[in-house]
Amino acid sequence: MNPNNREGRTPAQQAHGEPADPGWVDRLVELQVLADNGDTAAAAAAASWIAEDGEARRVWEDVERACAQVRAARQGE
Repeated sequence: MNPNNREGRTPAQQAHGEPADPGWVDRLVELQVLADNGDTAAAAAAASWIAEDGEARRVWEDVERACAQVRAARQGE
């Protein structure tokens, strides 16, 4: 999310006139956890979201990288 965007809206929300949702990152992470654990509906919802929202896609990829780092660190223990 753009820190200069005080409205708390992603670019896609701004373009479509959707309301601000300060919890969008939490919702995106929730979808990622569900999708990672086999929830196909969550995976489909996330895929649709990140396909049209570059900021959401960036956050999704950041979370994926962080999860991969945690998993790698656990395997190294």
